[in-house]
Amino acid sequence: MRFGLARAMFCLVLLLSCHSAEAREFKVLDAYGAYADSPSVNSPADYIAWLKRQPRFKDGQLDRLPDRAVILHHVDARRMLNQLGYPAEEIEELRIGHIDPNLLFVVRPKSAPAFIVNRGLPGAGGITTQVAELGALGVKQAIHIGTAGLLGARLPYTSLIVANGSYKDGAAFLLASSAHEAAEQIALADPALTDAVDQQLIAARVAHKRALGFTSPVYYFQKVGLLKSLLAFPFDPGKVPGYVEMEEAPFFVTARLAGMQAASIVVGSDRAVATGDTVRQEFFNGDLDALLALTLRHAIATLSAPKSR
Repeated sequence: MRFGLARAMFCLVLLLSCHSAEAREFKVLDAYGAYADSPSVNSPADYIAWLKRQPRFKDGQLDRLPDRAVILHHVDARRMLNQLGYPAEEIEELRIGHIDPNLLFVVRPKSAPAFIVNRGLPGAGGITTQVAELGALGVKQAIHIGTAGLLGARLPYTSLIVANGSYKDGAAFLLASSAHEAAEQIALADPALTDAVDQQLIAARVAHKRALGFTSPVYYFQKVGLLKSLLAFPFDPGKVPGYVEMEEAPFFVTARLAGMQAASIVVGSDRAVATGDTVRQEFFNGDLDALLALTLRHAIATLSAPKSR
């Protein structure tokens, strides 16, 4: 009896110690890429199917939407569309967010192809939700427009920046669908749509640069050490990032999962400048709204061009 009790206690201690060791060995950041081959859940198609059954969309407002979209990070997307020449009667507003303020402006010009402008939500949680739902609504091409913090003097303030790709944040690693993808450090933009954006800007003689970004999921309280490393970048000289922003990497990965082509254009709103042992933030004093409106104009033109359609 005593031997049996002692054996049971030994097994219990061993089990608890193993459990404790497992808990100590769990590394959250390592786990982001460890399950890349595992199937995914939470289908955006299921949410859109549920949304279409709700009373506010009973008349089919979510059916037969345009298959081209711009995700625009600006507080007043409607006003910007109006300023670009799209009157109120050509714009339909759809609030598809259930617990988040996800807002679509469906624009149906009289003499041009229809398109969607989705007012952007910041960071990985916002952009991945929006892209997945746009894909479930039938969107096949999407262009992200936002602002970025420039890294030193690599890029000028007043040029539009067309992303070739972006260094991944945790969300982009979490979304990897294979071990090979989980090992890749950079999420790439769709090359065909990115080239189409580039050609549109060249034809319009709009100053722009192509560059790599670095996606940070946060804006405030970024680490000086990380920014100093990015400013110095003592790594591959062919893969130097030119700016930091919040959405590009998970945007590109989610678009691929949703079967969409994705491109991104950003404009510099501030700049990280090395100053002694620290980094200071410098803000752009020019007309940021004008740069974003210019970007939106040419994103729409790109998506409306026959070769893009």
